[in-house]
Amino acid sequence: MRVNIYAEEMTDRVEIVKKVIDGVTFTGVRFYLYLPVTTRDGVEYRGPFIHRSGDNHIPHDDDSAAITFWGEKDLRGLLLKAMDVLDHHYGVFNGGRIE
Repeated sequence: MRVNIYAEEMTDRVEIVKKVIDGVTFTGVRFYLYLPVTTRDGVEYRGPFIHRSGDNHIPHDDDSAAITFWGEKDLRGLLLKAMDVLDHHYGVFNGGRIE
C-alpha cells in the first residue's frame, strides 16, 4: 500500500497516541493533516478536516484527518533514518541547519 501525503497537508500538530489491546500497550505518533484550498482569487487557506454532525454543523469528537505510525522503539529508529535520508538528499547537516 502506498499513501501520499503532501507538505501542504501536513501541520506541526503532532502527538503521541496509545491504545491497549489484550493487555498490550501500543504507541504511535500521529501527524494531523489540514486541507489546503485555493480560492478563485488565488488566496490559499488551510484548515482541519473535521466532520460535522447533521444540520447543526457541530463538530463530532476530534476525528480530524491524520496519519498515525504505530511502533515501539523501532519507530524512532525508522523516523531518524528518514531524517538522515532527507539530510543526505538536501546536503550536509551542520549545526542544526542544512547547508
